[in-house]
Amino acid sequence: MYFLIWVKIGLRRSLPQDTNVPSEPEPISVIIAAKNEAHNLPGLLTSLAQLESIDADYEVIIVNDHSTDDSLKILRNWEGQFGIKVIDWQDSIPGYIGKKAALQKGIEAAQYDVLAFTDADCQLSPTWLLGITRVMRPDLDYILGYSTIYRYVGDTDLRLINFERSIYYALAAAGLGWKKPITASACNMIYRKSLFNKAGGFEGISNIASGDDDLLLIKMMPYIRKAVYNPAPLMQVDCYEGKNLLKLYHKNIRRASKFRYHPPYIKTLSVFIFVYFAAFYVALIRLFTGSGDILLLSMVFAKFFTELYLSQSHLAMAHKTHIGILYFPQIFVFPLQFIYYAIRGSLGKYRWK
Repeated sequence: MYFLIWVKIGLRRSLPQDTNVPSEPEPISVIIAAKNEAHNLPGLLTSLAQLESIDADYEVIIVNDHSTDDSLKILRNWEGQFGIKVIDWQDSIPGYIGKKAALQKGIEAAQYDVLAFTDADCQLSPTWLLGITRVMRPDLDYILGYSTIYRYVGDTDLRLINFERSIYYALAAAGLGWKKPITASACNMIYRKSLFNKAGGFEGISNIASGDDDLLLIKMMPYIRKAVYNPAPLMQVDCYEGKNLLKLYHKNIRRASKFRYHPPYIKTLSVFIFVYFAAFYVALIRLFTGSGDILLLSMVFAKFFTELYLSQSHLAMAHKTHIGILYFPQIFVFPLQFIYYAIRGSLGKYRWK
């Protein structure tokens, strides 16, 4: 219960206080790494072409990261339009694995201090840049935006993964509010190039397959003056993960495998959640077998209502309250999934893209 209150207060603390467009918005460098994304690039590029103009310059840097499909050909056809610049990255940086080398080249090429990141399998809201400028201020160093997962264009957002992501976004926001980062999302985040350089860039985490979002945020936090979470629809992103369940399975393992690289407070939190979920299943078994009592039943219902209230409060900020209906199946599925991937991730051995 106390943890949920901590999340609620932290979430409120993380929200931007001023969302009026400043008189002189800062220019923005959009950076995207793309590896074998030929099937997703047309949607991404079309959304970039449809971005509404802002009262500031912006550029779009797309780094082709060793693609073996038609990604580079597609990118070359769009190069020079809508501020798009293409970097064909076929080299390597010693000690860098995953997409961090491609991101590093994009960051180095960026001419502006405000860096906005998304993924090649995403499509941006036409107002994405406007949403950024409404929040970005000279004393602000980091913004986390909201995203929704779809399998394909036209798919519904009423999927268990989107309720699960809303939980992680609430945790991420609370971490920002208390300056104790818990997680982040690379598909919709903004930070300053000067902050990245001050924190030493990817040094120390470049040899980890993922972590260009959460591990980097943890690394940058001591240097961050102010960080906010902006779930407003203006700045939201839609991501298309496809139907490859094996790919998603390995992605979840990869994410869980970062546990050993996290600071002690996140490890402690993860263990607490693990025990919390395990205790929840024990409580359910006792209730269904008739060995529980009124106190146990009251605690379980208090958990349900408190979590539902918190999740709906957060989803209302993102204008996604309809996803709250998924809470009821998710309360049984998510804990089991968390426990499984916590164990499976500790074993490693996953496929990288």
